[in-house]
Amino acid sequence: MMKLIKIVLSAVLATAALTSAGTFTAGAAEEPASIMTKIERQIEDQLKAGAAVADSDWFYLRVVGRPGYCLDNFASGGGANNSKVGLWTCNGGITERWRLRAWNSGTFYGLNLVSEASGRCLDYPASAGNNIGWQINVYDCLNGGSAGQNFHRTIWTDTGTWTLQWQATSSVVALDAFADHWVGNGSPVGLWTYSSPGNSLQHWYPTGS
Repeated sequence: MMKLIKIVLSAVLATAALTSAGTFTAGAAEEPASIMTKIERQIEDQLKAGAAVADSDWFYLRVVGRPGYCLDNFASGGGANNSKVGLWTCNGGITERWRLRAWNSGTFYGLNLVSEASGRCLDYPASAGNNIGWQINVYDCLNGGSAGQNFHRTIWTDTGTWTLQWQATSSVVALDAFADHWVGNGSPVGLWTYSSPGNSLQHWYPTGS
């Protein structure tokens, strides 16, 4: 049984509650969990100091189920509003760099992912309505006020991974590298039904390279 810590951001990071769940095995992450720990501490320190919003340093976000691939705001879209996000071979490019942003608002869904290339936020398009399975994109950050941009994360301590649960639909959904749409470079990423502990296409981990 793997252990998880559910973190809820309010005025400061809430006390972590240690529980157990599921039988998902992520396998060895490509870097130790020290990158994740660094990100969490950066956010926590800023919020404890009274910041209204806290940003981490940038990182690359990899998915366990597709080794060697990173979350990428494809260069072909120029980082414009509604430009697509998916998987691309990890290459150290700026379109694969993201920051974790936390809003000191006391809300459960108090996190955004911000593209280092464009400064825009990872966004589940409003045109999806209440439906799952749509590709995610980037859009102007809406200051923590968008259901399509706001999420909370579960930290899985045994595997050094996150699952990212969105509030964009009425069902429980998570960021997912769709199994049925795999084409290698350019594969879409979006929201799909989530049931703890999730699967390897819903487990993500930050790295420095």
